[in-house]
Amino acid sequence: MIAGIGLLAGTCSSRNVKLMQLSNPASASTSTAKVLPLTFSTYGLPSLSLNQAIEAIANHGYDGLEINVASTSRTATEKLTAAQRKEAKSRLKDRGMVVSSLMSHLQPLSSLERHRRDTRRLEKDCILARELSPDAPPVIQTILGGKDWGDSKQKCVDRIADWVSVAEEHGIVVAVKPHRGHAMSRPSEAAWLISQLDHPKALRMWYDYSHFIFRDIPLKQSLQQSLPIMAGVAVKDAVKRDGKVQFLLPGTAGTIDYELLFNILQENKFYGSVCVEVSSHVWKRPDYDSTVAMRKSYEVLTTAMSSHSSSRVK
Repeated sequence: MIAGIGLLAGTCSSRNVKLMQLSNPASASTSTAKVLPLTFSTYGLPSLSLNQAIEAIANHGYDGLEINVASTSRTATEKLTAAQRKEAKSRLKDRGMVVSSLMSHLQPLSSLERHRRDTRRLEKDCILARELSPDAPPVIQTILGGKDWGDSKQKCVDRIADWVSVAEEHGIVVAVKPHRGHAMSRPSEAAWLISQLDHPKALRMWYDYSHFIFRDIPLKQSLQQSLPIMAGVAVKDAVKRDGKVQFLLPGTAGTIDYELLFNILQENKFYGSVCVEVSSHVWKRPDYDSTVAMRKSYEVLTTAMSSHSSSRVK
C-alpha cells in the first residue's frame, strides 16, 4: 500500500469537519464567493518584516498577500513569534486583507530524512495558516524539485500522501506547482499525481503559466487542463533570451495575455486568488524597487481585469 493511503481511506469525522471548512475564496477554487482576489507575494519583498509587507501591499490596493514561509525567508514560519502572528492577524483584519497562500519550499524528492523534516515543517505551516486565518486558512503551495518525472513520479505519490494526511488533519489545502526544469513541470503531471491519490480535497495544483510558455502549451490549453484541480494562480512574465527563459514583472514582456487569462477564469467560475510572484530574476537585481514592482503589477493586472468587471470586487 502507498504510504498514507490508509489514512486517506479512513478519515475520521473530526477531520471531515475540518475539510468542510476549506472555504477561503482566496485559497480554494470551489468557493462560491463572487470575488477574484488580487494578491502580492512577500517573496518579492525579501527585506520587509511581515507587518511591513502587509502595510506596503495594502497601500498599493491589493486584496491580500502570499507569505513566503520558506526557511531562508525573513518571514519563515519558525521565525514568526506568537506576538508577531497575533499582530499580523489583527493588522490583516484592520486592513481588510486576506492571506491567500503560504509559499513553502518542500523537497519530497530529496532524502527520506529531508522528507520527514519537511513533513514536520508542513505541520507547522498548517498551524500558522490556522492562526492567521482560522475560518478561511490559506493554501500552502510548493514546488517539488527534482529533474526527471519518469524517475520521480512514484516517489512523489508515496511521499505527498504523507503531506495529504497532515493537511487533512488541519483542514488545509496543499497545492503542488509544476515548475519549468523540475521533475513535475506540466499540468498533466500534476493531474496524474492528484489522481493517483484519489483526488483528495486537501491536494490541488498551483498554476503559473510562466512555467509553461515556450513549451508548446498554449495558455487556453494549460488552463483547461488545470482548472479542475487549481487552487490559485501565480502571475509573472517570461521572455526567452539566448535559449534561456527569464522571468519579469507582469506585463513587462507582453508574452502572456492576461485579459484572456482573466476571461477564462471568470467563464469557468474560478474564484481563487491571482498572486503576483516577483521572481528572484527580478528582486535580486541591484536596481530592484519593490514599490515600483507592486505599483506596475497592480496597474497591469487591474487593467486586464477591467473588461471583466465582475471578476474583481473591492
